[in-house]
Amino acid sequence: MEFFIRQHSVEPILKMQLVQDGRNDFKQFYDDLSNSSIYFSMKDVATGTPKVINRPAGIVAKTPTSVNSPIEYYVYYKWKKKDVRNTGRFEGQFVVYFHQSTKELIVPIRENLYINITDSFVKSPC
Repeated sequence: MEFFIRQHSVEPILKMQLVQDGRNDFKQFYDDLSNSSIYFSMKDVATGTPKVINRPAGIVAKTPTSVNSPIEYYVYYKWKKKDVRNTGRFEGQFVVYFHQSTKELIVPIRENLYINITDSFVKSPC
């Protein structure tokens, strides 16, 4: 997945859908989410240098459009100014720690998450 954000900008929020991968009991997986901690990390692809390490992230449920629709969950991270100070390409990941079962889930599951911080043509006041 590719995500783009401008240098010195804190919008848009980074958001990813949690996908049920079939390795866990469907109902138990979502029950465990209510008692979990989520963290976000990001490293520079070119140098391997960590830029963000285990910062608190959040989880939100999408409002179902139909009574029969399954509940969808999204993990998200709100950017801080220092996170997007430098341009470049970064690899990110969310880690969900389930407290009751002492398991952890690294998101994304299927493909890598790349964050591209691009030059801004507007001079930042900070």
